Amino acid sequence: MKQAPYRLVIGLMLLLLVVGCATPEARPVAIENSTGLPAEMAVPEKRYPSVELSSELLYQLLSAEIAGQRGQIGYAMRNYLQAAEDTRDPRLAERATRIALFAREIHYATRAARLWVETDPGNRDARQALTSLLLGLQRYDEVENHLEHLILLSPEVREQIFLKVATMLAGSADPETALTLMGNLSAFQARDPDALYGYAYLALQLNQLDIALGTVEQVIAQRPEADRPLIMRSRILQQQGKEDVALESLETVIEKGEASFPLRLAYGQILMEANRSAKAQALFRELEQEQPESPDVLIAQGLLAMEQLEYERAKNYFQRLLQIGESAAQARFYLGRLAELQGDPQRAIKWYGSITRGGLVVDAQVRQAVVIARQGNMQAARQRLQLLSKKFPEQAARFQLAEGEILVNAERYGEAMTHYDDALQERPEDTNLLYARALVAENLGRLDILEQDLQLILELDPNNAEALNALGYTLADRTERLEEALHYISRAMELQPNNAFILDSMGWVHYRLGNYDEAEKYLREAIELRKDPEIAAHLGEVLWIKGDKTGARQVWRHSLKTNQGSKVLLEVMQRFQE
Repeated sequence: MKQAPYRLVIGLMLLLLVVGCATPEARPVAIENSTGLPAEMAVPEKRYPSVELSSELLYQLLSAEIAGQRGQIGYAMRNYLQAAEDTRDPRLAERATRIALFAREIHYATRAARLWVETDPGNRDARQALTSLLLGLQRYDEVENHLEHLILLSPEVREQIFLKVATMLAGSADPETALTLMGNLSAFQARDPDALYGYAYLALQLNQLDIALGTVEQVIAQRPEADRPLIMRSRILQQQGKEDVALESLETVIEKGEASFPLRLAYGQILMEANRSAKAQALFRELEQEQPESPDVLIAQGLLAMEQLEYERAKNYFQRLLQIGESAAQARFYLGRLAELQGDPQRAIKWYGSITRGGLVVDAQVRQAVVIARQGNMQAARQRLQLLSKKFPEQAARFQLAEGEILVNAERYGEAMTHYDDALQERPEDTNLLYARALVAENLGRLDILEQDLQLILELDPNNAEALNALGYTLADRTERLEEALHYISRAMELQPNNAFILDSMGWVHYRLGNYDEAEKYLREAIELRKDPEIAAHLGEVLWIKGDKTGARQVWRHSLKTNQGSKVLLEVMQRFQE
């Protein structure tokens, strides 16, 4: 079977070689050297070698192209590389590099890319290819010089150049080495604000939050009015669990009346993530009036509507997003989620199936599998996920989670437990798999496994609010270890004080402790944030026990209107003979 369609470009190749014979001598090019690099790193004018188009070379190129057409990629790669080394023509070196990269022959690709850089030192693509390959091979001692050249050669604005370098390093080196390589750049050593911003971005990507915060503060000191550093600082503070400080850092700017649209947008997004929905909605209404076709605003408004179970309003926002076209894949994905929530599996599958490219393709296929399973075709759904796992092995844990979700949705808890046991044999410290197995264990009444898995998550990540909340709630609901439960839930609330589910847990543990007024207070806060049927069930139960049976009925019946068939609501109403 052919690997890839190689077009026959011999005519063009011959033309290039002939032109190369007539290329005049290169003259020095004057360039602005604003990076602090030595003058000898100035970019030379392209200069191609004089190549005699011998019958041997012609045969070599023809046979390489024909081999490529026939899917014999290895032969094509070796012939092009040999021709490039014989002629030292950068165009052949480039061709050899690209074929070797396609064939995933990393050592051949590195050899070809070295030649490409040697023969065309001013070519940015050549430098980038070689730098990426050297990073992948962990030849860090060679990388620094190429990074300096890459910065010099890049046509983007300086901030984007350093962000590109940071992205390259984040995906190719361990945190310490990546930060060292970027920290050794001459621009960083000169405390260039763009280089500092790139370094802070790199530290943030590597989860080195203290380093990221300290560095971005240096940028803000040099550029106090710039948006991006202020937004980055707020994001770092948020990741450190300091949501209030993050919001205050942006509020200070907003209150001056000078905040830009992107800064207020970032503020609104943090409000959403902090579960401050009412304030977020008010802000996004303002932003929508200013820029009614902003994809970020439409997505935020749609998600807020979904959270409040206002599905038709959410659908309107995502339809508008689809019409704009800029974020069509996101619009299609969220429309699929809405169809799921509204109980329309065929429409959901249709929306997910319409996503054929981009970063959401895999997510859409996973959701398709989940929906197919809910329709009763469990075997087809699991086979789909297993095929995805083979196609994208680096995301295997994600597909295993989805397969487990399918089994849980079908209430096949025993199979789900076996499935997660097998997955954890391969990844014993995967916190997502541990959390998923803990939830299955709860359904099987295996509180020993639940507690074991959640405690392991907390050993690995002591500030995991979801694990703290799950452990605290389970202890409150299923045991008499109420003071211990209160301790875990209180820790979770310190981390996420506006999380509706944590507030629900706090209300429930106070109910179990007999603190009914406290319980009602927390549960009312929770249901204000999220109209969830389980929260409504809890609030109604507390009101009933307090003697407010009319209030309990109102809460349950109102929630049942938007959550028809909810098991938790029907169970509590039956228990209290309602």
